[in-house]
Amino acid sequence: MNSDLSTYDTGAASQVSKPKLFLPFILILLCAVAVGFGIRYYKNRPKPTTEVAWEVYFSGVSTAPIDENTPYSLDKRLVARLADAAMRVDAALYHLASAPVADALIEAYHRGVQVRVVTEANNVDEAEIERLRAAGIPVANDGEHDGLMHHKFIVIDERYVWTGSYNTTYNGAYRNNNNVILIDSVPLAYNFTQEFRDLFLNAEDGKSDDAFIAYPKIALADGMQVFTYFSPGSDTISPLLTEINSAEKSIHFMAFAFTHDMLGNAMRARFAAGIEVRGVFEDRQVDQYSEFEAMKAAGLPVVLDKNRGTMHHKVIVIDAETVITGSYNFSKNAEKRNDENLLIIKGNPEIAAAYLAEFEKITR
Repeated sequence: MNSDLSTYDTGAASQVSKPKLFLPFILILLCAVAVGFGIRYYKNRPKPTTEVAWEVYFSGVSTAPIDENTPYSLDKRLVARLADAAMRVDAALYHLASAPVADALIEAYHRGVQVRVVTEANNVDEAEIERLRAAGIPVANDGEHDGLMHHKFIVIDERYVWTGSYNTTYNGAYRNNNNVILIDSVPLAYNFTQEFRDLFLNAEDGKSDDAFIAYPKIALADGMQVFTYFSPGSDTISPLLTEINSAEKSIHFMAFAFTHDMLGNAMRARFAAGIEVRGVFEDRQVDQYSEFEAMKAAGLPVVLDKNRGTMHHKVIVIDAETVITGSYNFSKNAEKRNDENLLIIKGNPEIAAAYLAEFEKITR
């Protein structure tokens, strides 16, 4: 026993020991509270909704009667994803005219999920947007700018990124050729969340010129690499040209709008060098600015789509391994004026094969 304490009487010793016992008790209590919060956090964390880190979807366009009850339509797939949202949904949607998608966003909001939407000013008066606002969901638009808020992406629970060519409309799901890729990646979700935040906070005050992307190159566990670009802030034309010029075997593209001369010249140069270059253009977008006639004149085997709806893809597949996709049409407007997203996906032949199968389906 400490000799100094032995000089105090019993009452004094009791008074000294209380603070010494109180401090450890407080520490134990704080630890218990922290553990409790940790357990609750991990129990409430969203569970994986995909067995793999990615999934690719295409609209089921055909000449047969449309089965609107199929669970594989793009709107049904998106509704299912939104039903699993647990914390947050950030949606940058050029056009929202799908009642099932609007219903799913409202249902998520009512069960406590934070839901926010940014849309194009030209489409802000649509009935489904008004329904979101009436439900209390905050909706912003890009104001009256020359360019378009042309994104079609959704970030779910700061983990899942849904993006591609699909506008959330009836035609987008059932009449037009569209693609969506869903990627499970927290860093990729962070990139898209920051883009959404810039759009949302700068709504109606001017476009964000912030070119900073926190994770420009992301590596997934299976070796797949994803490179993220947002226009007009990012340099999008240089990486596109780099990928086209790197082609050693083949280039396949599906283009709703293809008017960018630099990209057209690069593809013609690869064709002249002996690389297989094949493409399909949306029929109604071929005019004096389109690259279609110039490619035909150079001998490239390019064709017009046969869909009675719209061939709305914006996809390039290089060497059956690299996939370029997003909301980004191959035009100077997409590069310089519009808010767009562009993904370059490398090292995943399965994803490339899925897009090539779509190409063959459209062109046969």
